Amino acid sequence: MANRGKSSSEIAETLRADICLNRRVEDGMLHEGALGQRFGVSRTPVRQALQRLAYERMITVKSGVGSVISALEENQRDDDTRAAVALLSAVASCAPRQSATAAQVMDFAGMLGMLEVSDLTQAEDFFELRSRLLTALAALIENPILEDAFRAAYWRLIRWRLRDLKADSAAQVALLDVLVRGIVQTLKDGTIAETFAEVAEIEGLQSNIHSANQK
Repeated sequence: MANRGKSSSEIAETLRADICLNRRVEDGMLHEGALGQRFGVSRTPVRQALQRLAYERMITVKSGVGSVISALEENQRDDDTRAAVALLSAVASCAPRQSATAAQVMDFAGMLGMLEVSDLTQAEDFFELRSRLLTALAALIENPILEDAFRAAYWRLIRWRLRDLKADSAAQVALLDVLVRGIVQTLKDGTIAETFAEVAEIEGLQSNIHSANQK
């Protein structure tokens, strides 16, 4: 079977996409037994994957109930976005004051092509580029504690961006375009630290605009 041998990180990656894109989660629950059968593994890697998703607040593990997909509550939006922006700023303050390597720049430059060929108004394409951006940014973080925290907070932010894509796809596509182009330009002309500061500014500005529109 193609799914046999899946690691816990691979299982978490698939389930994360399912949650973000509302796939295969009709009852709002993730059942260990069913997941074990789906991925052709024992419950151990499934539990490890669920623990990771719980850390990211993708799910909530409830005693006697199981793993419940965490809803996005509007009253949590500001806290979630501020946390992501704060972590980006923390990474910027700790990141090397040095230029990125050519290979690192190319990781992001390749995303410019995705901006041109992807239909980013579609959730699947939007998610693919957003998740690729997260992975590339995480690879620039040298401190493993900050990297882990960044991943968790940024996944939460991506879920909010996907929700907002439904309401105003043009604004979210424009934001992603500005973000990717800003990262590439800053990596070329500046430092890794300046790049994270740029991402924090862009994401923070978008969050402030949304908050102002809600008032």
